[in-house]
Order: sequence, then C-alpha cells, then structure tokens
Amino acid sequence: MPEIFLVIALVLFAITVLLFTAGDRKLLNFVDYSAASTVARINRHAAVRLLLPVAVNAGCAWIAATRPQLAVPLLFLTPLSILGTAVWICAGMQRLGKGPDVRRVHR
Repeated sequence: MPEIFLVIALVLFAITVLLFTAGDRKLLNFVDYSAASTVARINRHAAVRLLLPVAVNAGCAWIAATRPQLAVPLLFLTPLSILGTAVWICAGMQRLGKGPDVRRVHR
C-alpha cells in the first residue's frame, strides 16, 4: 500500500516541476490571470505551495510502510492536503495583489 502514496507524491512533484518551469503559460484554472502582472511569478508561487501535498504523501508512504494498518485512514490526507494547498494558493493571490479587494470603505 505505500506504493500508492509514492506514486501520488511523484505525480504531484512532476506537476510542481512543470508549474515551476512553465514560465508565462497559464496552467492554473482557478486563478484569474487577466489581472496578473506576471504569470511566471504566480506559477512559481503555486509551485512552492504544491510541495505540501508532496511532503504529506511522502510521509504517508513512510508511515504506511512501517504501520500497514494505517494505510487506509492515511488515504484521506491526500485530498485534504490538495484542497488545503488550493486554498493556500488562492489566499496567496490576495497577497500578490491579484485577488479581490475586500477592504472596507469608511463613509
């Protein structure tokens, strides 16, 4: 069972490398690139954050190898880490100045 975690980690790492080296290609479908000043900066920002699910799956592979009875419950960490990373990337767009402005206007 630990092999599935290693496969997922390798696939996510390949996506991370692809995103880091993408340059000005618009690969993310949940990011508003029309407001972006530099697409390459957004891609690098997302690639670094995508290392979180890679680390989670590598850790799950190690835990599943040492304690096989935990392999099935650890499967739930993969989608949680991917969803958490997507939220983290979207929140980072605000920091990069690409998200919606949510400041209150005082009248």
